Amino acid sequence: MKRILSLVVAMLMIISLTACNSNQGSTDKETKKIIDAAGDEVIIPAKVDTVINLVTYGCQVMVGLGFGDYLVGINVDAIESPWMAEMYPRTNEIEKFDQEASAEILLRANADIVLVQEAEQARDLRSKGVTAVTFSYWSLEDMKATIKMLGDILGGDAVEKCNKYIAYLDGNIALVENTLKDKVLEKETLYYINGVSNKGLYKTAGKGSTNSACAQLSHTIFATDSLIESPANKVDSEAILSVNPQNIIIGGKYQHVLYDELMVTSEWSNNTAVKNGHVFKVPMGISAWNRYGIEIALMITWTSAVVYPEYFEYDLVKETIDFYKEFTGITLTEQQAQYILEGLTPSGEKEITN
Repeated sequence: MKRILSLVVAMLMIISLTACNSNQGSTDKETKKIIDAAGDEVIIPAKVDTVINLVTYGCQVMVGLGFGDYLVGINVDAIESPWMAEMYPRTNEIEKFDQEASAEILLRANADIVLVQEAEQARDLRSKGVTAVTFSYWSLEDMKATIKMLGDILGGDAVEKCNKYIAYLDGNIALVENTLKDKVLEKETLYYINGVSNKGLYKTAGKGSTNSACAQLSHTIFATDSLIESPANKVDSEAILSVNPQNIIIGGKYQHVLYDELMVTSEWSNNTAVKNGHVFKVPMGISAWNRYGIEIALMITWTSAVVYPEYFEYDLVKETIDFYKEFTGITLTEQQAQYILEGLTPSGEKEITN
């Protein structure tokens, strides 16, 4: 009898241990490896459901591509334009984090993955138990690689969506090239005024910047390429005035203020762009189209259309509506599309007037 009892106890212990091991295995998440924007191999969950994105333009990219529902945390400065909340109202409800949020804070938030801009920050966070991935780019080629990585991270339909966007960007580049290469015999000059903050008419971008790359792809000569090199963003007034740019674009939420300033500044009164009415305000969507969001694909065609309207006929309103419907999942009215093209808010007003 004792032997039978001992055998029963032993069998029960084996069954119990087997069940424990089985349960433990079911709670372990499967993983996959990705290569992040810094070239680091990072092990992440095979299925990612929640993301904290500490990169300003990274948040805008995710919302722009229709991936907002993954976000449980965003950079405190991510909402640069009222159109972001208009197109994705939940933006206002998502928890906001400082770009340098600590590992302790991020671990407490318990997201599947955290996207950061700097490689060293990502490595430091990983050493402290946070699944952190570098999400960063400073060129169009790097942008495409990073968006492809985003698709790999999210998996499923996101892979196809990211690849579709990359194909759209490449398609717009090819469209402009094929349309203008035999028509624009002498490229026009283009000067960019950075209106993200109200820092005057000489805050700009230089050679090596995304703005310069877009200008070149639009068959224009970026006026500051020969004057400053990225990351420098301030140009000498006499130097740029001597270039006498034929076109001027102003981006950012202070664009209307800077436009008004430009029109009444005496030293610019004889400038070719000012005299010919070739001063343009960059469209403002989820972010300014010339920034680092997905609208940069539209920036290339928009620039070509406003600088060379006689050669590049393009229905900007229709393309704007089609773009946001395809990638963001939002159906805009023609009036809303026009507001975006004019750099206005969803209510048709200037965001900042003084």
